[in-house]
Amino acid sequence: MSLRFLKVALVAAFTLASGAAAQVQGASDAEGVGRIDVSAEQEGRPHELNISPGLATLVLSDSPVARWELTGRENFRRIMEGTDTLALLPRNDVKEGTRLKLTLIFADGAAPGRTELVLVVHPALAQRQVELYRHPRSLASYQQEVRQLRAEVGRTQAEVERLRATQARPDGLTGLLASGVMVNEGVAFRDLTDAVQWTQTETLSVRRVTTFRVATRAAVNARLLNRLDMPWRPMGAALVDRTGRTVSALGIWSQEPIAPDTEGQVIVELELPSSKALGPYTLKLWAEDGTHAVTVRNISFP
Repeated sequence: MSLRFLKVALVAAFTLASGAAAQVQGASDAEGVGRIDVSAEQEGRPHELNISPGLATLVLSDSPVARWELTGRENFRRIMEGTDTLALLPRNDVKEGTRLKLTLIFADGAAPGRTELVLVVHPALAQRQVELYRHPRSLASYQQEVRQLRAEVGRTQAEVERLRATQARPDGLTGLLASGVMVNEGVAFRDLTDAVQWTQTETLSVRRVTTFRVATRAAVNARLLNRLDMPWRPMGAALVDRTGRTVSALGIWSQEPIAPDTEGQVIVELELPSSKALGPYTLKLWAEDGTHAVTVRNISFP
C-alpha cells in the first residue's frame, strides 16, 4: 500500500468516525495523543492503549514493521496497515472493557524484535494518535555484553578457587611456613612511629605505625584516632613510591569500624616489587567513595 493511498484511507476512516466522535463528551485533544517508548530491556512487557467505539486510532512507529498481528479483528470496521503506520476504526458496538492484543514484528532484525500493545476499549478516552519510539540494540552490543559477562564469571571463579585454597591452608605461624611466604630469615619488624609524617586533619590522626616484611610480602600496622562524629573504616589503600608508582594493597583489615574519639587498628598487606624495594613510600588510606582519607609519608620496611 502506497503512503499516499494510506493517507487517503486514513482521512476516510476519520470521516466515518466523525459522527460518533461528535457524541463523545470530555475527550480533549490532549487525551488523544500518546507516546510509547520501547527498549530491549522492556521486551515482553505490554503497553496499554485505549481505543473507543467508532473513533479511529492511528499508531505510528519510528521503525519499519514487518507484520502487525491483531487479535479480534472482527471488532473493527476498518484496519489499514502500512510499513510504519496502522489505522484502526473500532465498530460502534464493540463492548466496553474488551482487551485485544496487538503485536508489532519489526523488520530490521535489531532488538527488541517485537513489542506488544493491549488495546483496551474505553467509552470515551481513546488515544487518537500514538507514536511508538523504539530504542534498538544491535547484535554486536549483545555479543559484547556476553563477552564481558563471561570474563566477569571467569574472574569470579578464579577468586572462589583462590579463597578455597586459602581456607584449606593452616593459619598462624604454621600458615606462614606452609604457604612459603616466610623464609628462613623470619619476620622483620620496624617501629616508624617517630619517623613517619602524616597529613594533619581534623578527622584522623596517626598514633603508631609499625612495618613488617617477609621476603617480598610486607604489612603496615597502624593505630589511628578517629576524630569524626561517625565510625570510620578503611575501604581502600595504596602505597606510592618516590617515582609515583602505586603498589596496590593485597588486603585491608580492621576488626571493626573505628568509633568516634576512639583509637583503632588497621593492617594493610602488600606485595613489594622486590625484596630490595624497602622505601620510602607514602601510604594512603580512605573510606568508602574515597572520603575521609589519611596520608602517611616516609613509610619504609625492614
